[in-house]
Amino acid sequence: MANNYYDATGVLVLDRVTPVITALFGGFKLDASHPGDGQAYIALVAEDNSPSWEDLCEGLSELATSLGLPLPDDSQTVEPLLASLSLHFGADQDEALAHLIEHRQFEVAADLDALFLIATRFDDGHGLQEIRFEGCWHCSKPRLFNFGGDAQFFSKEFEAYSASSQALQFGDAVRQALLKQDLDAVANHFTREVRRLLAGIQDESARAQTQHRLSALLQ
Repeated sequence: MANNYYDATGVLVLDRVTPVITALFGGFKLDASHPGDGQAYIALVAEDNSPSWEDLCEGLSELATSLGLPLPDDSQTVEPLLASLSLHFGADQDEALAHLIEHRQFEVAADLDALFLIATRFDDGHGLQEIRFEGCWHCSKPRLFNFGGDAQFFSKEFEAYSASSQALQFGDAVRQALLKQDLDAVANHFTREVRRLLAGIQDESARAQTQHRLSALLQ
């Protein structure tokens, strides 16, 4: 029998660790003192910590209490806690946050993209600018394709995600198209990859201008 694991470490790039940051990222082995210089350590370690949205309720409840906010009747679920806190931080009209509260599945592991969005709307002086997170999955036996890595980058301006498996899939798809001399398919594979990267630019105007300039450079 083989066991599979996922471990990851990263940093929050911010001004300082505040109660909001502690409530949201405390389950990620948050260390405000390391590595320092505007960065705080976070991690996921297999069979040690795997913060869930249910776990997050405790931190959010403590945050609400510390702010003097009345706890909602159902303080064991994420949505009413986020709704109450959004009123306090003046983010109750924020469309992205409202969409997250309404549509996110809060029954699985807490995901960094959602936590980043919440943190940026609940800014109590932390000034969170970026999340940089890099991880790997591995197996207790050397099985094929049970090892790999991935990385996530979040900021208000740009988001990016990549995994080692994507390189394998992309490489195989391009090679098969080249073997068939199907250059249209090759171009389509590259176009999809570029569009995936462009989608990470959060400002629509900047994204359109970047796409236009890329087109000109590729001529």
